[in-house]
Amino acid sequence: MRRLRTALLAACSMTILAACGSIVPGTAQPGEIDIRNLDTGNYPTLPLNAHDDDYRPHFHEMKDVAAMRVADHVASAYDIDPRMKYGSLTWSISSGVMPEELGRKSEMEPIAKRHKMIYGFKSNGSDAEGGIFATTDWPAKRQANSTTVSTMVMQFPDDARAKAAATEFAEADLAATAGQNQPAALPKYAEAHGNWRPGSPFLRTTLARGPYVVAFLVSTPDPVLNSMVALAEKAYDTQFSLLEQLPTLSPEQLLQLPWDPDHLLSRTLNPDKFQRPSFDDSNALFSLRGVLQYAKDRDYAKQRFTAMRADKFALSSGTLVVHTAGPDAARKVVADRITPTVVSGDAEAPAGLPDSACVENKSGAASAKRFTCIVAYHEYVGFVSSNQLGDAKQRAAAQYSLFANSR
Repeated sequence: MRRLRTALLAACSMTILAACGSIVPGTAQPGEIDIRNLDTGNYPTLPLNAHDDDYRPHFHEMKDVAAMRVADHVASAYDIDPRMKYGSLTWSISSGVMPEELGRKSEMEPIAKRHKMIYGFKSNGSDAEGGIFATTDWPAKRQANSTTVSTMVMQFPDDARAKAAATEFAEADLAATAGQNQPAALPKYAEAHGNWRPGSPFLRTTLARGPYVVAFLVSTPDPVLNSMVALAEKAYDTQFSLLEQLPTLSPEQLLQLPWDPDHLLSRTLNPDKFQRPSFDDSNALFSLRGVLQYAKDRDYAKQRFTAMRADKFALSSGTLVVHTAGPDAARKVVADRITPTVVSGDAEAPAGLPDSACVENKSGAASAKRFTCIVAYHEYVGFVSSNQLGDAKQRAAAQYSLFANSR
């Protein structure tokens, strides 16, 4: 009996290990590479939350988190009219740094502070590269025959403060340009406050909607008031339909907003180990509309991100990480060299780094780096750039290591 039990146990063990004696077809595949052998230079290979210590923004940083949230619901010029695909000068708004597109800062900032503006976001766009050129008096533009839209969305503590701020912004702007500007009504939005300068192709308008103030600075190729009014009304139509999808926040709710809940930003190469939410330092999280706010050619970038099947984006110190529909989609981004900007050709890929590729970018903007390397890992894709190919390869290896070391 002892021998029989031993034989039965041995048979059971062999059955488990051999899957009941069946033969599974296929080719054996190696496991993941040993990332310790990668050339990562001096770049970090461990996420900043490696010890389960996720960063929680301080209360005064939450306005930037809220601005990123609203950026996903701000109507860019491209949303209003796809012909206005060129973007520029996009950033968050604070009561201490108001946009010139709204009017003279010296006039606008006291109003924003008095009514306790919480946060805001500004997006510029045009149908021609170059866009507008804001001035302290009245705006001008580099491309005379272009159509432009500057969108500004600001949240205040309540409806009453927003309504008062919208009125005072417009009154201060009109007073500052007295003798030159005239009121301009929008028939579709009777409560909007608008003004324009005869002979100039610009119109500025503000309107409160709930706790938000929505403002536009629009221009048309010719100084025709009816054309500018029509464009402003279309802009409000587009913006309000987006805001309806965004629940408003109380000041208390703002402080409880989640930060990097999917650990997308913690997976992103961040050589300076900078964790504070920031637009200026590009430590930000977005959905598709939000990240397109920062694209130079929004139409091209949208096509590329759609081809990636990407739905979430993290920006950090020049690195872009996207979350795709799955591993197959991520690998296809590398195989097809799907980059959000135009490239001139392929470059040598990092040695020993799977699912990676490098490209040389098409020369253009002075701020653009010469080389970009792409690396895929599971459902994630990282884009790193540098003027030196060797440095870009090291960044790619470090990004892959961060992916592998992240939970």
